[in-house]
Amino acid sequence: MPSCENCGRKWQWKAIVLKTLKLTNKVNCPYCGKPQYIIPKSRKKTAVFSFLPAFLIISSGRIFDLGVLGVILLAAILLIGTLSLYPFFMKLSSEDKTFQP
Repeated sequence: MPSCENCGRKWQWKAIVLKTLKLTNKVNCPYCGKPQYIIPKSRKKTAVFSFLPAFLIISSGRIFDLGVLGVILLAAILLIGTLSLYPFFMKLSSEDKTFQP
């Protein structure tokens, strides 16, 4: 789980998921309120990690010839799995490292 570089407190799972669903690089710490930035390496990992369920749904639907109910069930399971593992790939920084050369 990521922790704030300013106050050092670890973020809870719910706070990470809710704060990062805004699709911005900047998130405020729920404890001290100071801005934190998702590091570029972490953004790349989570981007790949977010496309993985779509790939698995499409390929599993074709390989195993799943019906509509099977695809919906698989999608729900993969969504829950992705959201549960997402915070463990997140790293934060107190500086915006996105546009540095």
